[in-house]
Amino acid sequence: MIERLRALSFRCFEAVDIAPSAGVNVITGDNASGKTSLLEAIYFLGRGQSFRQSGPRPAIRRGAAAFTISADLAVDEGRAHRVGVQRDRQRIEFRIDGESGASRLDLVNLLPLQLVDPNVHRLLEQGPRYRRHFMDWGVFHVEHAFFPAWRRYRRALKQRNRALKSRRPKTDVIAWDAELVRSGEIVDASRRAYIEYLERKLPAQAKQLLGDEAVHLDYAPGWSGDDGFGSALVSHLEQDRRAGFTQQGPHRADLRVSVASASARDWVSRGQQKILTTVLLLVQARILYERRGLQPILLIDDMAAELGRHYREALAEEIVAAGGQCFLTFLEPALVPEALADARMFHVEHGGIAQVSRRPTC
Repeated sequence: MIERLRALSFRCFEAVDIAPSAGVNVITGDNASGKTSLLEAIYFLGRGQSFRQSGPRPAIRRGAAAFTISADLAVDEGRAHRVGVQRDRQRIEFRIDGESGASRLDLVNLLPLQLVDPNVHRLLEQGPRYRRHFMDWGVFHVEHAFFPAWRRYRRALKQRNRALKSRRPKTDVIAWDAELVRSGEIVDASRRAYIEYLERKLPAQAKQLLGDEAVHLDYAPGWSGDDGFGSALVSHLEQDRRAGFTQQGPHRADLRVSVASASARDWVSRGQQKILTTVLLLVQARILYERRGLQPILLIDDMAAELGRHYREALAEEIVAAGGQCFLTFLEPALVPEALADARMFHVEHGGIAQVSRRPTC
């Protein structure tokens, strides 16, 4: 968890220095006051990048040369770390315990977190890359064979695609097939094991928020046919040569989500999509805790948007029951569910943030 969060010259903030609760933290403030920017700062510490389309460079406060974000982290068994990100207009640097040279992968390992923002519907409505991202975040943290295999797979895929794009001889293309298959099958097996575990844990959590409608996950490996990835590569070689890239493989995988036997994007409203996606993230958090003893930080931006009072209360109860640290933003305290009455409250205004004693009321 984050014990102390500091930021300098980040977006609208000249300086931030807060001590969040180990549980639920509520941030209120008007539109464009900086609530989302605070979540973005935390996201930088756990992912090394922004979740906004504009990227990190505009995040530097006007008139400043760089922004700095840092946090004191409490880890299991009393251990502590300090993590930091500094960005100027040319480069970005990550530090862990004062040492430079850290990577995004180091941040992801040290500070796992998940985000629910107003664009969360993309997970269900848009292309498979959003669902692969969701799936692979969970696989990365609990299936140890996954990431080394995924890195080897991406390297071989890049070389094969280069050979295809430059119209190299067939032998130069298929020279990468053995490594693609070898590493791709590990990636696929890791994903299948994780999705099977995720689906076993899903019904109990989903019932609390979605009622009796059954939620199902259908994993598509990214290649056609029943004879395996290697056969799919062979049978599609000529198509790949015409297209100039590899069309079959784990890089084309998808995770289809259905509710009551219908596609989730067709069956549920935007508000229900938000609930369903949050359910999936809460189950991921539970799995990570069960498998590795880690509790990811949950960031929920504008929690009340598109949710009625019933859904807000139900979701708040699940968040509290899940435990772990959470940061939620609301336009005003009146929208904060009663279940979050014990949350630590912060208010953002005029480029500053302060802890407030006012208790939320529904």
